[in-house]
Amino acid sequence: MNISAVDALMTKRAGVTSALPKVPAGIVLTYDLVDEASAIATDIDDEDDQPITAFVCIIDYQGEIRLITCRRFDIIGENGYVGAICHVASGYRQFRCDRIGSVADAVTGEILGDGSYFNRYAPTTKRAPAATWGLTPARKSHLVAGLTVLAFMARCDGVWHPLETESIEAFICSMWMRKEWEGDPPVVDIINHAQRLSPTSGDFFRALERYVGNKSSAAILRNAVRDLICADGVICDAESGWALELDSFLADQAGSHA
Repeated sequence: MNISAVDALMTKRAGVTSALPKVPAGIVLTYDLVDEASAIATDIDDEDDQPITAFVCIIDYQGEIRLITCRRFDIIGENGYVGAICHVASGYRQFRCDRIGSVADAVTGEILGDGSYFNRYAPTTKRAPAATWGLTPARKSHLVAGLTVLAFMARCDGVWHPLETESIEAFICSMWMRKEWEGDPPVVDIINHAQRLSPTSGDFFRALERYVGNKSSAAILRNAVRDLICADGVICDAESGWALELDSFLADQAGSHA
């Protein structure tokens, strides 16, 4: 980072930190001084790795300056993520390391490196990335919203009947065909995901919001709900009641968006 960029960073830092509460007397922030060579990212399995908890720094995240107090460092697939209290947003946020343009000392403003600087810390967790099922993030979110509704309907009577799973499978295939999504759906994987869901009524309505204004998706979901509650041959009061809630919610929301 050049000198003018450093000056700009420190100017923005001053604006951020001036609005923060003062550090109570007796609390001292300490930092390890490292040379350029030791700043190179180390292997995450290195036994000398230190936990990231309470590391305070300033990051340039996609062009925005953030003062953060780190809480965790997670490896998801090939990407690192820093979980931290963001003092600009006044809350917990997660930052993807390869989108962090610079990391600076919160006291001196010294540039410590880019997002790879965090690789020196011991990961809190390491896990595989979530399956995409061959879908874009937007399409996957749309599908998962429908699965959330169906999982809620399957569980609302206290029993998830095997025949109800067939209705969810039909929903998946219908979405893939009607939306003309590429490839074939990994039905088994998606069903396994759906069966792990335990949505609340709040989750149910939030998921329904994803289908408001999308007539084709709403029609597919309505048909799937109808088939699901009829699948085991017994329609209980809870199932019929929530099916009516679904129809009423979609109709009301569609009217308000007209």
